[in-house]
Amino acid sequence: MNINRNHIIILLILIGAIFIICAASAEGVSAAKTSKKTVKIYNFKPGVLWAPKAVKLKNGDAIAGYVEYSGNMQFNRGTGVTTWYVGNGMNGDIEPHHTKLIKVKFFFKNSKGKIKTKTVRGHSAHISTKLIKGYAPYKAIVWYQTR
Repeated sequence: MNINRNHIIILLILIGAIFIICAASAEGVSAAKTSKKTVKIYNFKPGVLWAPKAVKLKNGDAIAGYVEYSGNMQFNRGTGVTTWYVGNGMNGDIEPHHTKLIKVKFFFKNSKGKIKTKTVRGHSAHISTKLIKGYAPYKAIVWYQTR
């Protein structure tokens, strides 16, 4: 089989096209930057706004940690972290516009000061876990992606 100049040119064009397609598809993946924030865990009472105690991000989304001891229509019994769009405070939305939670490390403390941690992975606007008997959640480290 003879390889001539035309075959080499066609092969180089195909390799170049494959490279351009792969680079274009990888651009969307690399645009999502993973960041980390620490949030406090609050026992929010029904009807209380969460936004004042949430960690607000530059993109208009917010992250808040909560504990629910009895379970309700919105959340099961346990502790969790949730994100949503707060905007400028007047144009909020129940879903985050730019943020996905990737991993949360929950910190629990008992009455003697002993600390336990629990790490939960996910890829959504909400990550939660069950409570540890005798321990109260007090903070969480949240890894999240923004686009």
